[in-house]
Amino acid sequence: MNRLGVEPSVTRWTDGEARFLDWTIDGVALRTMVPSQQQTPLFLDDAVWREAAVETLRRLLGELPGDFDDGRVALLVCPACGDLGCGAYSVEVVFGDDVVEWRALGWQTDYEPFDGLDEDGFTGARFDRKAYETLLGDLLSNYRV
Repeated sequence: MNRLGVEPSVTRWTDGEARFLDWTIDGVALRTMVPSQQQTPLFLDDAVWREAAVETLRRLLGELPGDFDDGRVALLVCPACGDLGCGAYSVEVVFGDDVVEWRALGWQTDYEPFDGLDEDGFTGARFDRKAYETLLGDLLSNYRV
């Protein structure tokens, strides 16, 4: 089993920067596994993104449908606008009795179907369902208004 977590991170681009919580898998930041300037919607200092954070967490918990027509959930999005048309790193979330799997990770936009797995070799992760739901539930409590 893998271990899901979060850690503070920052991304910078020409017009600014954003501080947010990045996903970690077994202590390694997702953005280092799939080198990217994209970010999670789990902002640390921008209340405007609270709703996006809540929606993402609820999607990852299976409470809402995915971001994309095929049911996939965006893990990393454009830091400037969060628009799925800019491209997002997405995942298929599969729930079992005792596990939650992140499968078929890769880049996707909202105007084209998902066309393949991550080219960087990160294929997925399996998490203990109780630990997964506890972490995401705690995060959800922090982001709800």
